[in-house]
Amino acid sequence: MRGPILTMALLAMTGPAAAQAEIALPIAKGLWINAPDTCATATNGYVFDGARWGAVYYYGPNGSMGPVAEMEPIGRTMPLKDGFTNMQLGETEGAGYFHVKSLGPDRMMLRTGAPGPEGIQVMDDTLARCSFAAMSSKMKAAIKRFAPALAVVK
Repeated sequence: MRGPILTMALLAMTGPAAAQAEIALPIAKGLWINAPDTCATATNGYVFDGARWGAVYYYGPNGSMGPVAEMEPIGRTMPLKDGFTNMQLGETEGAGYFHVKSLGPDRMMLRTGAPGPEGIQVMDDTLARCSFAAMSSKMKAAIKRFAPALAVVK
């Protein structure tokens, strides 16, 4: 009698995790690429799916390998004085940081701070959001695989 009950209890504990709550950021969900690049040819970018942030990319000669996703759950956000919002990835904060600031409906500034030999090195990148319809077939496949909720044609 204990065998089936124990088995059911173990199966219940290994079931899918509860969905993470939506995170409020001043930017829209989607694939964000470097502003000078075009959506139709991009092979890498950042993804915000409402709960996670990270890189989705192809690598190797001419982006021939992949895709790979390095996405982390956003633990919490905090507005900053300069119009940016701090994203804490995961449960704990480290020395580096990710700040986002909306520049309009489909443009944003990503400010990253990374520890270096001379203290925190700050980099600002202007990013543009790609609609799913405008992405290359390779990036569409990557989004379907790693952030399927964003795979919608509008």
